[in-house]
Amino acid sequence: MASPHSGRFAVTPTTPNNSSRVLSLKSPLTDETIWKRLREAGFDEESIKRRDKGSLIAHIAKLEAEIYNLQNQMGILIIEKKEWVASYEQMKSTAESAEMTLKSNQAAHLSALAEAKKREEKLKSSRNRERMCFQY
Repeated sequence: MASPHSGRFAVTPTTPNNSSRVLSLKSPLTDETIWKRLREAGFDEESIKRRDKGSLIAHIAKLEAEIYNLQNQMGILIIEKKEWVASYEQMKSTAESAEMTLKSNQAAHLSALAEAKKREEKLKSSRNRERMCFQY
């Protein structure tokens, strides 16, 4: 908002007399001169304040709409995250179940293989005994 004492118009940088590098902003026009020119152009202080207030209200409404939009998007992202987490947990449990089944099947296969080797050894020994019996 522009007030008669704001000094926000036509600002030019000036350097102070000392050797520091700090810039000071100073208006070449006084506040009275600025308000005189505005009144001559058909503006009065109240109309400018109303316009400033109206523009602030419009800006606030725009920001509130943006906040609402961002909160809505954030809510959607949270819901999607929950869905992805649930999907991940389901896939993880399915993978663990499949891994347990695989290990069980591997153990059963190794057991069957060991039994087959024992049976093979027994058959070989019985065949050797039969050969020895038929040789005599």
